Amino acid sequence: MGTPTSIVRLISFFAILLSGCTDDQPQQGVNCTEEFRAATLYVPGAPLTDSFTIRLSKSDTIRIKGNADFRQGYYVVLDDHYQAKLENQQDNFRFIGKRGNEVVVQEDFVFKADQCHITKVSGKNKL
Repeated sequence: MGTPTSIVRLISFFAILLSGCTDDQPQQGVNCTEEFRAATLYVPGAPLTDSFTIRLSKSDTIRIKGNADFRQGYYVVLDDHYQAKLENQQDNFRFIGKRGNEVVVQEDFVFKADQCHITKVSGKNKL
């Protein structure tokens, strides 16, 4: 059997360990992965001349820089650059694509975000 000092240390260790196990405490020290998330939509045909995403509840217009250069036919609908504005929320978004002055794409999406990344809840991957 251990000495009284070692038993006290052991009990103290478990008390400290168990004190951090309550579900009602806010999560501290979130460890995010270093991945950068982006949800894309494939649009066949001629390249879009303009594209943007609108957050419907706030009328935010989100323009992805370099979207036309991403990959031929693929357009970023939303990416982790928007995570901080959507953190711990879920909302509706609409991707708009134009060729010239004509709107040729209007697709609805639902996104949510945690403390680290956006996640597409619903919406197409290709037209």
